[in-house]
Amino acid sequence: MSRTDIIAFGTHPDDAEIGCGGTLIKLTDAGFKVVVVDLVRGEMGTHGSSEIRTQEAADSSKILGLHGRENLELQDANISTTPAAKRKVVEAIRRWRPKAIFLPYWEDRHPDHSNASQLIYEATFLSGLIRFETGQEPHRPTQLFYYMGRYEFAPTFIVDITEQAERKLEAIYTFSTQFRADAERGSQTRLTSPTTDWLFRSRMAHFGSRIRCKYGEGFLIRGQLEAENPLDLLFETF
Repeated sequence: MSRTDIIAFGTHPDDAEIGCGGTLIKLTDAGFKVVVVDLVRGEMGTHGSSEIRTQEAADSSKILGLHGRENLELQDANISTTPAAKRKVVEAIRRWRPKAIFLPYWEDRHPDHSNASQLIYEATFLSGLIRFETGQEPHRPTQLFYYMGRYEFAPTFIVDITEQAERKLEAIYTFSTQFRADAERGSQTRLTSPTTDWLFRSRMAHFGSRIRCKYGEGFLIRGQLEAENPLDLLFETF
């Protein structure tokens, strides 16, 4: 597989779309090679099946303009930092060799999401170790960007996704088993609530307003940003 610019890790299929889908579209529109790596197939979800969600992910990938997408098939509802799980993530990082990684924020209502964040963080470090043997060349991206799940944070930076917001929502809603209310599918969930679309739009609008645009997505980094020329930085102070 060819070297890519970005891996966006999603715990479940649709997580990357929700957390950073607008930014991924903006990057692919600009010509960057973006790959989504889902950790689980979503077999524990209330609605749908892992097979259906695989097809939904393929449909969403076309909207996002992805270079590639794969699923590591870890056990849904049982994500943890086991040696086997870390090896699978390391192999994916070394296979795609990205410059940057998007990953879920480490605090979340869903244990799989917070556990996935720690798993990906540890695996990214291990991927750069020469003696961590997978039969591949070591590789460690230097940029880790955390995206929001259920819980929000004060972002380090915000990306203007005004032009990408509707396509982001289109990509999310390709996962129709998860977001479209259907009485025949049994009990309804938080995701099939009529308020879900409003929640997506209001969060994008909130963070967009912070940088004086219609819609935005916020990201968090650990550590410090390095600036060669501080005059190149864009930020709102008034």
